Amino acid sequence: MGMTRHWKPIALLAAALVMLLAGLLAAREAPGSKPPLKMEYPVISQYGGVVPRDDDNEDVPASDGTYKVIFDVDSGAESPSQLNPGLKRVGRAINVFAANGVAPERLHFVAIIHGAATRSVIADPTYRQWFDTKNPNTDLIAALRKAGVKVEVCGQALSHWRIGDQAINPDVAVAPAALTTLAIYGMRGYAYERL
Repeated sequence: MGMTRHWKPIALLAAALVMLLAGLLAAREAPGSKPPLKMEYPVISQYGGVVPRDDDNEDVPASDGTYKVIFDVDSGAESPSQLNPGLKRVGRAINVFAANGVAPERLHFVAIIHGAATRSVIADPTYRQWFDTKNPNTDLIAALRKAGVKVEVCGQALSHWRIGDQAINPDVAVAPAALTTLAIYGMRGYAYERL
């Protein structure tokens, strides 16, 4: 009689232990627990890393090709302390082409920044006044420029956001409008990529 009285609590304890062990095993196999990917940064270091691959199909860039792309960067980061995801992807594009043997001189890339991405181009002193932090995009923009990317910001967006030209990162050119820049580069045969 003494044993039959205690079987329920013992069974509940055993079930709880089984569930705990199952949870621990599942956590070990969770996607977040996989080892980090080995990233390479062939041209833009620290930004836009790529995973080495051995693809062999018609979509692999030809190392002797010339590539012209206008990047339409209009989305902003969630927080002022985060990198702009679109600018980061421009860096990744350079690194992907470079990882496939395309020299940066063969890449004719333009990034036109507007909309919610506009604050990405504010110079550090003003950015610090407004957001109490250094602009996280400053070094990335410098790296993009060094790799040959033409970085522009929409003058209309600056006016709408009440940002004076003097408050802009000196590595960024001011265009009359993103709309005209996109049209001009489209007429010049640049591929369009919205980020």
